[in-house]
Amino acid sequence: MRPRGPPGARAGARGQSRPMLTHAVAIVTGGSRGIGREMACTLARRGYAVVVVYVSDQAAAEAVVEEILAANGAALAVRADVTDELDVERLFDETTTAFGGVDVVVHTAVRGTAVVNQQAARRLRPGSAIVNVSSSEVIAPAIARELEARDITVNGLAPGLEPPGADHDAADLVALLDRWRGSMDA
Repeated sequence: MRPRGPPGARAGARGQSRPMLTHAVAIVTGGSRGIGREMACTLARRGYAVVVVYVSDQAAAEAVVEEILAANGAALAVRADVTDELDVERLFDETTTAFGGVDVVVHTAVRGTAVVNQQAARRLRPGSAIVNVSSSEVIAPAIARELEARDITVNGLAPGLEPPGADHDAADLVALLDRWRGSMDA
């Protein structure tokens, strides 16, 4: 079931060892629970290949991957500490090995926004998108210029009074990404 390649990676379609090419590839940090889980599953239903990033609960992350695979989606679970630059670099390496590149980063983890954005600025394909959820960290000017030069859209969302994971939060985020994806297809 596990493709050959870097440790920590698990991808579908089952048994495939070469990169899987799909229309769009999304990394979802905190993808094993809450709003991250909701985003991962919703993006997969919309045709994205999804990388579910977790730091401690491998079983929960693999359950999300299995749910996506059962619905004929493509998914990968990768353990990464998003506050660690080398872990985030490895996350992007494993994603690229499995799916050929990265188009969207949905960052739902509370910490590590600057580290994830820095790697995303280097590794996202031109015209990609970043959505930061639950973070008040600003984007450093140097990274902002790099993102702008590569036509990478960055959006931030701070959940309101309702608990994270409420259906409308994920629906709003996915609608935002659908609009981005539609503008890329035009």
